[in-house]
Amino acid sequence: MILPSPATWTHVVYVGLFWLFAIYPPLLAQNWTIQTGTNITQYQFTNSSGTQLASIRPSAGRHLEIGYQKILLDTSKLLLKTNGAAVYFANHSTQAKLLSMLRLGINVSSDQFNALGNAGISQFAYQTEFIGIGLQGGVQLPISKKMAFEAMGKGNVHSLIHGNQVINTQNLDLTKDAQFNGLQVLVGYLVQFNYRINSFVGLHLGYQSMQSMGVSAVNNTQLAFKPQSVFVGIRLFPN
Repeated sequence: MILPSPATWTHVVYVGLFWLFAIYPPLLAQNWTIQTGTNITQYQFTNSSGTQLASIRPSAGRHLEIGYQKILLDTSKLLLKTNGAAVYFANHSTQAKLLSMLRLGINVSSDQFNALGNAGISQFAYQTEFIGIGLQGGVQLPISKKMAFEAMGKGNVHSLIHGNQVINTQNLDLTKDAQFNGLQVLVGYLVQFNYRINSFVGLHLGYQSMQSMGVSAVNNTQLAFKPQSVFVGIRLFPN
């Protein structure tokens, strides 16, 4: 699979931001999230004979993410409006309620996708640092006045900024390895519970599962990442 250039990805992100966050701002509520947690990453390495190696084991790494999220329709603000949209949704309460549950967001992240393994008497470890940017969308379902459940589909593009493969006492630079140094496209989902402390601050606890997509073969071998993450975070609601 031939991935678009970084310039193309940047263009896609800017266009997405315009459509997601610039249209009808008076009716959109926003929040910022900061979260940290742990990745447990499975390396799915397939050799030239099509066999997936079982000698590579998952290992823990850091997950850090900053996100920006929009609610498609903020019904609390809508009550204060007298424009055409406010009148329309006042007469279509079911549509207003459904739209108020929808969430769209963008995030930037720093992730370590690490692994351990052995080959005969040799022990090895992969230690990596990726940065990424992604889009996500889904629903938030209220549980109580202060608690809600959120489910999102998610897609991220990651780029390796630092990485080593340690084999016994030898270090190999993964930024020069074609299976690591290209853009890594991951898709998946997240679920989380949100708790609203007050009108300005909330907390969340969640789980995320991602999977490499469109992996290209290098020397007749393929490497895919499957990180699973648990995280906690804080959510800020600006006026």
